[in-house]
Amino acid sequence: MKRNRIIISMLVVLLAAGMLFAGGAAESVYPDPEKNITIVVPHAAGGSTDLIFRTLAEEMKKVSGVNFLVTNITGAGSATGTNEVINSPADGYMFLGAGTHTTAATMQGLTNGYKELDYIAALNWDPFIIAVRNDKPWKTLEDLVNDAKSRPGKITLGNAGMGGATGVASVGLNLAMNKAFNVTPFNGGADLIASVLGGHCDVGIFSQSEVVANSASFRPLAILTEGHSSLPSLASVPNLAEAGYPTITVPGGSFRSIMVKKGTPETAKKWLADTAEKAFNSASFQKFMKDNGLIPVFSKLDAFAEYDKGIIADYEVILKEANLYKMTN
Repeated sequence: MKRNRIIISMLVVLLAAGMLFAGGAAESVYPDPEKNITIVVPHAAGGSTDLIFRTLAEEMKKVSGVNFLVTNITGAGSATGTNEVINSPADGYMFLGAGTHTTAATMQGLTNGYKELDYIAALNWDPFIIAVRNDKPWKTLEDLVNDAKSRPGKITLGNAGMGGATGVASVGLNLAMNKAFNVTPFNGGADLIASVLGGHCDVGIFSQSEVVANSASFRPLAILTEGHSSLPSLASVPNLAEAGYPTITVPGGSFRSIMVKKGTPETAKKWLADTAEKAFNSASFQKFMKDNGLIPVFSKLDAFAEYDKGIIADYEVILKEANLYKMTN
C-alpha cells in the first residue's frame, strides 16, 4: 500500500508538472490575442510616416484579429523612437515604423538603429517634393534659388529633422547651392507643414503624400526623383534636371519599412512579416498607396535585408559627402 501511495503521489506530481508545462507553452504562443502590438512611429502625428503606419495598422488588425496600436515617440531626428524599440523586450509586441530615417539617424550617430534591429518587411517609397506656400513669390525652383543666392541665409529651407532623409536632402541641396539657404530642421513632417503654412519657414522638402494632403495650400516647385509623379495632379512637376539642376544628387524619397529588436523569436518575426504582407496586399492599402502616389516595394525577412543593403550603401556616400557620417563601426 505504501508503495502504491508513493507511485500515485509521483504520478500526481508529474501530471501537475505536465499541466504547468502545457500552460507555459500555451502562454508562449505568439501572438497572445489578449495583448496589443505597438507600432512606434518616430515622428509626430499628422505627417506622412504617421499616416502610412496608421493605415497599415488598421489593415493588419483586419487580417489578423490582433489589435495594433500606433504610438508617436518623437525627438532626435527619429532616434528617440528608435531607441524605445531597441530598449524594449525582444518579444514581438513592439516594432518600429522604420525606413530611410532609421538609416540616416544611425549613420549620424544618433542611435544604434539598424545595427540592433532585424528586418520584417519593406513597404514603399514616398517621393520628395520641394514646395512653398502658394502665396509666396517664387513660381519655379530657379526663382527660389536665385533669390536665395542674392541674400544668403535669409530664406529658410525646412526639413522634418536632421536624422531623416529630408534632412539629408536639404543639406545636400544647400551645399550644391553654395549654402544659400538657412537649413532649418523641424520635429517631423507635421511640424514642418505647420511652420510653412504658418509663414515661419519659407520652403520645405516634403513627402509627396504630405503635398497631396495640403494641395490647396502648397505650390510644388520640383520633385527629387529622376522621373515624375504617378499622380495626375503632380505629373507636371519638374524633376531637378528639368528645373535646371541636372548634376545635383540627393535622396529622392522616403522609404518605409517594419523592423524589430534583434533577438525577437523567429516565429514572431515570421508572423509579423506574413501579416504585414496580407495587409499590404489588401484592396484598401493598395488603394491608399495609389491615391497617395506611393511606390510599392514589398519584400520581407531575408529578401528585405538584402534590399536594405543597397539603401545603406547609397546613404553612406551621401552622408559622407555632406560631412554628416559619424558611425564608427
